[in-house]
Amino acid sequence: MSARAITISLAACLGLVVLTALLLDWSLEKAVILAPVIVVVAGAAGFLLVLWAKVIRESLRTRRRGS
Repeated sequence: MSARAITISLAACLGLVVLTALLLDWSLEKAVILAPVIVVVAGAAGFLLVLWAKVIRESLRTRRRGS
């Protein structure tokens, strides 16, 4: 893994932790302790978003062909 990829991943994780602490009114210490959970939940949410976007796109594409 390149240094650039590691830096981007670290910045994204840190951003998620800080954003979660601010949105949920948690202390930064609590958010850091829960950082693995926060990152996994964000990844799962992103996966579902992409999955449903593909399902909707394919559904619309199929509907256009059928009409």
